[in-house]
Amino acid sequence: MKRRHSMIYVALLIMTLFFWVPANAMAKGIFEHQNTTVPVNQTTDDVVVVGGDATILGTVKNSVIVFNGDLDLKASAKINGFVVVVGGQVLQEPGSFIRDEIINLSFDHATLNSLMIGGGLVIGTWLLQLAVSVLLVILPVIAVFLSKGRIHLFVERARRTPGHFIYIGFFSTLILVALSVLLLITVIGIPIALLIMLFVGLASVFGLAVLSMLVGERIQVAMGRSDWSIALTGSIVLVSLLNVPFVGGLLLLGIVIFSTGVMTLWILEKLKRKTTT
Repeated sequence: MKRRHSMIYVALLIMTLFFWVPANAMAKGIFEHQNTTVPVNQTTDDVVVVGGDATILGTVKNSVIVFNGDLDLKASAKINGFVVVVGGQVLQEPGSFIRDEIINLSFDHATLNSLMIGGGLVIGTWLLQLAVSVLLVILPVIAVFLSKGRIHLFVERARRTPGHFIYIGFFSTLILVALSVLLLITVIGIPIALLIMLFVGLASVFGLAVLSMLVGERIQVAMGRSDWSIALTGSIVLVSLLNVPFVGGLLLLGIVIFSTGVMTLWILEKLKRKTTT
């Protein structure tokens, strides 16, 4: 009889605890598309609300994420992770606890302006890079076309002794850089420094044309075609490599040094011919 009464007391105790503890007191996680509230006595792992507001009075073990809605953290709220609110506001009463960071992206005018400016800069940079790439592909072809076959002399010399151009170009580039820096310090020398930069730019175009011919000749698709077709094929390959991070920078430096060496030798030969005549 006593054993029967004991079982009844245990059953009543379990039923009392069942009704006293909230049904979702140990919910694993909440994912809702409507307004959601976590009561004071509720503990959940995560709270994710899309398209609604979230009100937290209880405890969240990990994170709270709200898309297109507001988050209201009451004084009894305890968040042991981070809070992310996109497209809404975060209202936090004194006494609420958040262990990690609060990330709030509200699509107000300032945020939209920042996104538009950032997106415009990214698109503008990409368009500028595309324009420069197209220009670097076209300019060597124009240089080959305007040279009327005379570029073959430099191509042949570069094929036989490529190190000669690089050796002369390296020291010539150092001299031009040092001279440009000295001229830029003085206001009077700025125009001369700009002329030196223009010379290096033109030399780079011509040197890129020579390299485009050398590269284009090694590609089977361009074999037996006209000079401008060979230069176009080679310039496309070189410009593609120029757009590769780190590799492109080294290649650009090599093109400038090689081109300066080509133009330096060309100028020296011109001066030598004039002195002999």
